[in-house]
Amino acid sequence: MNAAKDFPAALKALRDDTLRRVASRLEADYSPREKVALASSAKESTTQVYLAGDGAVAWSAVRSAQIDLQELILPGTFTSSAQAPCEKFSLIDHLKSVVDDCYSILSSYFSITCEGCEAEESSAHTALNLVQSLPDLRSRTQWNIFASLKDPAVWDAYTLRTEGHRQRLSQLSLIPEIDASIQKRDMNHYRNFLEEQDFREAFGYQIELVRRVYPGWRALLHHSIANCLAAAKPDKENGIQPVPTPFLPRLIVEESAKEFQADLHPETEIGDANFLDHPHRGITTGQTGKIGVGCLIYPCTLGGVTDKVKQRHPLIGNHVLIGTDVGVFGPVGVGDHSVIGPNCEISGFVDFGENVKVRAAAVLRTVPSPNSRPGRLIVEKNSTIGEEALILNDHSSDLVLPEGSVIPAHSHVVNDGEGRPRVI
Repeated sequence: MNAAKDFPAALKALRDDTLRRVASRLEADYSPREKVALASSAKESTTQVYLAGDGAVAWSAVRSAQIDLQELILPGTFTSSAQAPCEKFSLIDHLKSVVDDCYSILSSYFSITCEGCEAEESSAHTALNLVQSLPDLRSRTQWNIFASLKDPAVWDAYTLRTEGHRQRLSQLSLIPEIDASIQKRDMNHYRNFLEEQDFREAFGYQIELVRRVYPGWRALLHHSIANCLAAAKPDKENGIQPVPTPFLPRLIVEESAKEFQADLHPETEIGDANFLDHPHRGITTGQTGKIGVGCLIYPCTLGGVTDKVKQRHPLIGNHVLIGTDVGVFGPVGVGDHSVIGPNCEISGFVDFGENVKVRAAAVLRTVPSPNSRPGRLIVEKNSTIGEEALILNDHSSDLVLPEGSVIPAHSHVVNDGEGRPRVI
């Protein structure tokens, strides 16, 4: 057991300036209830750095610091706040304790790949960048919770006490209003919509239900913390120069995968306002993949088809729906507002335009020949692929399905040799 390391003296002024800025943003955003919860749950730092293996700290220390970060993001959610609020609680002092703990943990990882002062400086800047990111991580998390309201199961027995409610709800299109809120960046748009429909109390209840019960946003929060450490974007304006953290981001997402069965690579770029539904069934993303904003993703695999170090994972646009047991493999591009139905397989050099609909169990694939790589399979915008359709491009030229194409169910489509679809 080692004592936590002291933050480098030469960088303490930068630390204190950073913490003042972060505390100001958080205090302005916290509700009175959250301020009380944080003051009740915050404890004096007791992190002990237990070394494991050849020098990195044990998971228990990492987990403790991660919970402290998460509680700063959503006070009252991750730790007990049964005790009375600390009268002398100071958010800046609490942030200082957390950043010092993070520095101590990070230094154990950087010391494996760096030496001496380089490891200390890298650890300090990376810890400051992580804590500086808390307000943005809070916003991302709130939007991921909001996006989970797309689940019709949030209208459970507690808010559906009469058959009249059920009848009126069956006539409402809820998801377009949720998406409108996401696009406007205004949750009140949806709240006001519910009030106009005489469901005044539903919004608060549903947000609380998701916050307490749903796992998808928690998996995304773990990924956001890991991605912050992995991406390490510099902040030149404030003089913070983080360095990509070795090993630790993968450790965080691997432990998260055990808990939530959502294996989200720390370097996958994921936007906010996304809803992972039933992640315990298994969701996988890859290192070079990207997921946009406002997506609804059921258990699926967004994987690669090559061992080359290049763009090898799918690029998913905004407001995309990916159904259960879908496999999307390779540098597939999926345009905004597209829908991929359950049990589909899409692989290779495939590109969708906006608003493409792929019905259940369809297969779209590029097939390499022994002598050449295939052309792309391009499905232009507003096209529809019917159930169990099979569309293959094994030709060197691109196969293009023109805008507005409708491929009937059970069709078999190939490249006619000149880039046009031929139905077999």
